[in-house]
Amino acid sequence: MNIGIIGAGAIGLLFGSYLSEADHHITFLVRETSIAKQFYIEKNAQEPQQITSDIVSNIADLKKMDLIVIAVKYHHLTQIEDQLNSLPQHIPLLFIQNGLSHIVFLKNLKQETIMIGSVLHGAAKKNYSTVQHSGIGPTYIGFYKGEWHSINKFVENNNDQFPLILTPNIEQMLVKKAMLNCLINPLTTIARVTNGELIVNHSYKVILRSMYDEMMEAFEEWKERLPWDEVVALCENTGANRSSMLKDFENGRMMELDTIVGAILERAAQRKQTLPILQTFYLLLSEINKEGDSNG
Repeated sequence: MNIGIIGAGAIGLLFGSYLSEADHHITFLVRETSIAKQFYIEKNAQEPQQITSDIVSNIADLKKMDLIVIAVKYHHLTQIEDQLNSLPQHIPLLFIQNGLSHIVFLKNLKQETIMIGSVLHGAAKKNYSTVQHSGIGPTYIGFYKGEWHSINKFVENNNDQFPLILTPNIEQMLVKKAMLNCLINPLTTIARVTNGELIVNHSYKVILRSMYDEMMEAFEEWKERLPWDEVVALCENTGANRSSMLKDFENGRMMELDTIVGAILERAAQRKQTLPILQTFYLLLSEINKEGDSNG
């Protein structure tokens, strides 16, 4: 298939690399083609491997794609809305943003088929052109609207390091990931520690458990879907990783605060529930985010 990827951040490059290995023809759409002539992926501390792909900067170059993956962060989506609506309406779009807010954005698009992905990999940019794959996990894909006759072929054509799973309830997957991100990302950012420190350090573990308990009180139906042991296991399995929010903070970028933490707080408020610890972290990080926004 001819697959376009809008955005060359960590997850965009990760998708491009593994989809290229699955014999798809990959075209990255970036703002400036002069910054990088080629992209690379680093797996298991091995030497970086070149990602076989084309790199373009004009949306018109994606008008003959079989699928387009939108890999920019949520707060950049409004900047490309007109570009997306300029594409042929029959081309399926796959959105792989963190959080929940992008679901509302999708209502404004004209495409006949729109899919949403929930990505559970660990990945980080080493530099502008190289991504490091730091943790293997599934990517769940579900339909927001429409249908795509090639979806089964697309999902089945993957490998053990990049599993794709079609799910009938993609929103539940997004909520679960947002909850996990709410538990890990704000605390690691404020404490400036790796994920593993949240369960190694006694004080951080007490805070983490308190956040978990208040979240389960607000969302009682999630007690079985998201047990405490799963939170601990995620911290253990990604122990050396720095959360995406922490990495954004360290690099002076805007953190994905509203679409993750803000969205969960809003859902709690709709139930007339409060999450005091998470709300406190949200307010603290919102002030820090103003600085990241002013830095571009």
